[in-house]
Amino acid sequence: MKTIFLYPLILLFFIFPLNAETNKQKEYGKYDFYSKCLDDALPRTMNNGLVYECSMKSKEEIDNLIQEKISSKGECDKKGFESHACSLKRSQKAFKTYYQTECTWNKYGTMYSYCEMMLKKDRLKWLDKTLG
Repeated sequence: MKTIFLYPLILLFFIFPLNAETNKQKEYGKYDFYSKCLDDALPRTMNNGLVYECSMKSKEEIDNLIQEKISSKGECDKKGFESHACSLKRSQKAFKTYYQTECTWNKYGTMYSYCEMMLKKDRLKWLDKTLG
């Protein structure tokens, strides 16, 4: 007789945490565009096409934020000493060469866009720290 009352309690014990897990709103980091894209695409099957699609969307968002950060320091004035804006533009050109070189061996697969996105995400985090 006691077991009849015990089974529903045990069942509730397992259902409530599961329910709490599914109702919980997922929080993303500041630049987690890729993770959010993948989660928004569910229940689609994870495949190379989805990785490519989310990498490209994320890369576009990150590119815009990088440009915004760099252009926030003003125009590059070539008179006299190199300004901070000129230094940033020069370092961005060097960074472009870096990620193109680093990701080249994956250029013809879907991983090139993922590689580029991850390196640009790191660059954006670095710009956040250095530019404030």
